[in-house]
Amino acid sequence: MDRDDINILFFGHATFGIRRLRIRKESLRIAACALVFLQLSLTFFFCDYIQVRKKNFVLDQLRQESHIQKSHIQLFSTRIEELEKKLSRLKDIDQKIRLIANLERGQETPSFIGMGGSSPAMIGEKLKDQKYRK
Repeated sequence: MDRDDINILFFGHATFGIRRLRIRKESLRIAACALVFLQLSLTFFFCDYIQVRKKNFVLDQLRQESHIQKSHIQLFSTRIEELEKKLSRLKDIDQKIRLIANLERGQETPSFIGMGGSSPAMIGEKLKDQKYRK
């Protein structure tokens, strides 16, 4: 015989007798190569799976940080809007005070600010004119 076979004998109860299994060496080599290939494939897919899970974890952390930063930005934006409204009100109050005190921007203030001034009727007219301009 030219074939190289491996014989495996199984001994069982007396009723079954001896069983014989013949395996060719070529088939055994092919099976061993297939097992090695399967093991390498499983190892590669397992390592790839671990890397994907790590990246997914990092991505989730970055998404959470991004969400927190967006909420902070929204909070700062609302605060800035509130400050702009307050600043606008302060400008209006400043203009009214300057109008009442007869201080126009760009004019030089007299040395005696507390003396004299406009009559209350003129101040009321100036306030009404300014109100209609807006």
